[in-house]
Amino acid sequence: MAEASFEMALDRMFAETPAFADAELFALRCEERMDRGWTTRRLLIGSLGAVGGLIGGGQLLGSGLWGRINVLSQESGHALNRGLESVLPQGFAPGGLAISAEAIWMSAALAVVAVGLALTRLVREI
Repeated sequence: MAEASFEMALDRMFAETPAFADAELFALRCEERMDRGWTTRRLLIGSLGAVGGLIGGGQLLGSGLWGRINVLSQESGHALNRGLESVLPQGFAPGGLAISAEAIWMSAALAVVAVGLALTRLVREI
């Protein structure tokens, strides 16, 4: 069994690391290397993300998805116009006022922006 004084002496010897003369220079060099690596990583991740986005966009264009979305938006616009004509009284809206697919998509986009701004405000308040 080890003596208590020997144990305490070991604890004192290894509790504090000795300070080297070039400790600050060493820490500065390590920080510079880490910062240089982050810049490279950021550039690499950003460029790979852009390439992936271009590939994904090309696949979306090639699959005919935009044509199907256009047909669906036109059909929904026509259905909404028919619904409004049956609900609203005659002469309520100016003549020839049709709700187009662009108006529906713009309303949806503005709703998404509003939700994003509300979430940003909520996160900032927390």
